[in-house]
Amino acid sequence: MDPTMIELPTRIDRVDIDCFGSPAGTLTQPAHYEFAYRQDAAFPCSLTMPLRAEAYRHGAMHPVFAQNLPEGFIRRYISQRLERYATVNDMYLLALQQDSAIGHIRANSSLAPRSYDQVSLEDILRWQGPEPIFGELLERFYLRGMLSGVQPKTLVPIATRSTIPQEDLIVKTFDPEFDLLTVNEFVCMSAAAACNLGPPTFWLSDDLRSFVIERFDRKDGEQLAFEDFTVLTGREKYRGSYETLLRAVGDYTQQPSEVARAYRLTVFNCLIGNGDAHLKNYAVLYNKSMTVPLLAPPYDITHTLIYPTIDNRMALKIDGARGFPDRRALVKLGHDAGIKRPEAIVDELADLLGAFLAACPQLALIPGFRQSLTASLDHGARRERKGFRRDKNRKYPTP
Repeated sequence: MDPTMIELPTRIDRVDIDCFGSPAGTLTQPAHYEFAYRQDAAFPCSLTMPLRAEAYRHGAMHPVFAQNLPEGFIRRYISQRLERYATVNDMYLLALQQDSAIGHIRANSSLAPRSYDQVSLEDILRWQGPEPIFGELLERFYLRGMLSGVQPKTLVPIATRSTIPQEDLIVKTFDPEFDLLTVNEFVCMSAAAACNLGPPTFWLSDDLRSFVIERFDRKDGEQLAFEDFTVLTGREKYRGSYETLLRAVGDYTQQPSEVARAYRLTVFNCLIGNGDAHLKNYAVLYNKSMTVPLLAPPYDITHTLIYPTIDNRMALKIDGARGFPDRRALVKLGHDAGIKRPEAIVDELADLLGAFLAACPQLALIPGFRQSLTASLDHGARRERKGFRRDKNRKYPTP
């Protein structure tokens, strides 16, 4: 028997929740999920769950607690490793996160706190071992480093030279179905930086098998709340439209500038051919003073059109359709969202992205990558010949 498993309880039916380091309430699972705030709770767990005496009941785990649960590869890995020792369900996975989850929520349970050795960022980036380093990192940190999404990834404590003793970095790799997805994400996030979208700091390892990115929910030592738009809209991640998403950004931030940021990110996702820009890949951040939430920086951006096992549709609808939009549809999306001069934004991003693609050396690492990205950009940015199109009552120029 693995000695590390002896310390684990076989089942977890209760998790005490802290928000911003302060006790907030208790999540239980008798037949359904029930969360009740403490009488002295200082902070709500979610913008969608204000403080109240009545408990919040859900058939599935409440979205704000479920938003960081692992999916796909990592969930299967954890379940297989622990199946002999524990009942691994959503409650158990939430408890395993303890204080490492993205955002402001800490999960306290019968699990004892665990300590982990730190890793050097240079060791990850310069790795030259016979096997990829991700397997070793996953083996060491899978009981703490859980993150949402289906891509193989883990949260690694990194030793730093700053006054802060450690920080966490997210390390991702790929499986055979999506070969060199790490390079793909590095290129797309580099393009986001070139288009002034402000992504977090990130790196690509020398062996191309690890993509590393900073977590962005901590600022100057302060823990920020993180809520994605599956939580804020109450929808599954592939349900809805970008029109609805932009309205939700406006509702929660109350700032036209943040809606404009979300619009720019959406246009960029369309131009770069990211068909997986779903509701979990848009989020807001806010601090414990509950000042106005701001849109989180871009993350999890890849060019999906190059993979034959992924269809060539968008994650959400634009103008009622999931096909990748042309320039006319992108401009209309902006007008519908109240964006000033959206055509100028589309053209600006297209020009910046085109200049980036012309100079990016990593495009050569994946066969057909440059051609696929260029085709996507051409589809979304191509200006139609000016003319007139007719409806029943009037003529008006094309944008």
